[in-house]
Formats: sequence, C-alpha cells, structure tokens
Amino acid sequence: MPSKRFIPGIYNYCDYWCERCAFTRRCRNYQMGEELKRADRDENADPADRDAANAAFWTALAEQLNRPPPEWLSGEADAVVPEPDPDWNVREESRREAVQQHPLARMAMDYMQRTSQWLEDARLDLQAVADELVQAARSPAPSDAEDEALEIGDLIAVVTWYHTLIPPKLCRALDGRLDALETEAVESEELGDIRLDDANGSGRIVLLAIERSIAAWVRLREIVPAQEDAILKMLVALDRLRAGIHLALPGARDFRLPFLDGEPR
Repeated sequence: MPSKRFIPGIYNYCDYWCERCAFTRRCRNYQMGEELKRADRDENADPADRDAANAAFWTALAEQLNRPPPEWLSGEADAVVPEPDPDWNVREESRREAVQQHPLARMAMDYMQRTSQWLEDARLDLQAVADELVQAARSPAPSDAEDEALEIGDLIAVVTWYHTLIPPKLCRALDGRLDALETEAVESEELGDIRLDDANGSGRIVLLAIERSIAAWVRLREIVPAQEDAILKMLVALDRLRAGIHLALPGARDFRLPFLDGEPR
C-alpha cells in the first residue's frame, strides 16, 4: 500500500522552490532527490569505508542496513506498458508546435527575455540604492538599512526565480489543455477530464508565479524609482498574461494546491 506520508502528484504542481516549501517531507520527488544525494555521498566517501578489511567499512555497512528503505520505493505497482500508437509522435509534434505558437506562450517568453534584460540593465540603479543603504547604516541616526537590504534581495530573488518558471509551466498547461480536448475526442471524456485537471494545476502555478512576481515588481517600483517605466511595462505584461490564462484555462484559478489550500479531499 502506498505511504500516506506522500501527497500524490504534489511535485507536478509546484514552483520547484524547495528551500521555501513546507511540504518537502511529503513530496516523493524531493525525497527521491535526497536519497540520490545520500547515495552519492556514500559513493564518494573515504575509500577506507569501502575496504572490507577495514573496521570503518563494517560501521558504514551497519548504518546502511539499519536505514529503512526509502518510502518512495514502497507501494509502486508494476507499470503496465501500453500498446504502441503509430500516430503518437505525429500528434505530439503537432501539439508541441501549436503550444509554441500560442499567443500566451509567446507572451510568457517575451516577459522572460525582458526580465532577464532588466536584471542586467538595472544593475547601476540597484547599486545606487545599495550605496544609499550603506550611507544610511553609517549614519548615527537610526536606520532600517539592514532590513531594507534583505527585502530587496528577496524581491530580486522572487523576480529571478519566477521569470524562468512561467514559460515552461504555462506551456505545460497549454499542452495539457490541447491534450485534454484531443483525448476527449479520440478516447474518452473521463480521461480528457483527467488531462484537463492536470492542465489546470499547471495553470494555477503560473497564476501563483504571476501574483508573486507582480507583488515583487510593485515594491521594486517604489524602491528603484529610476526604473519605474521599465517596471510598469513588466506589470502590464504580467497583467495581460494573467487575463489570458483566465480565458484559456478558466479552471486554473480554482484548482486546489496542497501547499496553499490544504490537501485535496
């Protein structure tokens, strides 16, 4: 029986920011990664630990034998290999092309490229703000310079993290939407609903990334007024993208995310 510790599919609907996630213990994907890291550490351990004539070898072996098998290995059913579909590659390529040419996918890519450029272009203005905080910290007057510096670092981290996440997650959502329509027409409505649910989950993550990015940009606009015009363009782009997702994926807004809305019932 699969472990109840893990939330099924939680890793399909996340922003991959594990350092800020409170659900890593309940994520099968994260735990698999941790197991692989431990295995890599074991492989690169002291050579003496791999020598059976060395006491350290037996100590390490005892620790491994005492370690329970990773939970992500338990309860996995044997995979059923489906019959090959000769038209699958054609349909996949056609859908991939449709996703790449979708207006929302193009908008997301444009936002990513413009944000990457902004992170380069705004360096001098951000450095000027940093210099002001250094001067404020050296002043005898009370100052919140340290807190402000931490806040700016967090804002930059948010913008940086999500600008590269939005395009691939949105493409996954659009692909899922097209796949759902195709599946419903070719196979069954029930299976199509499953694919659509997956698309809505990815869409909700994109909406979350957009909301957090907008909040970060709004604050950066206040902190770096010299970049106001450029930041306003980012905000307009994100608002248009959000509106487009609401139209293309109307179910995304209400999709439940375990790490935000609690576990699905």
